[in-house]
Amino acid sequence: MAICDFIDTCPFLNKMIINLPINTHELAETYCYGDFTMCKIHKVAMVHGIDMVTKYVAPDGKYELSDRVIDLVLWGKIGW
Repeated sequence: MAICDFIDTCPFLNKMIINLPINTHELAETYCYGDFTMCKIHKVAMVHGIDMVTKYVAPDGKYELSDRVIDLVLWGKIGW
């Protein structure tokens, strides 16, 4: 099975997935340990570097949210 080159540094896999619902782990199975060439994070990292990947983004690109929205959803607060 193919494994993504950015598995150790991916912000989704190493930081964000911890706070998301369990069904989000299916994204990791599909993209990180499967067809990672279709992953939005992988595509950005290959062109611009892993440091340029948006902090809150899912492999399918559906969870690209601002820090403030994430704080509101996960912690019930807005980081003003």
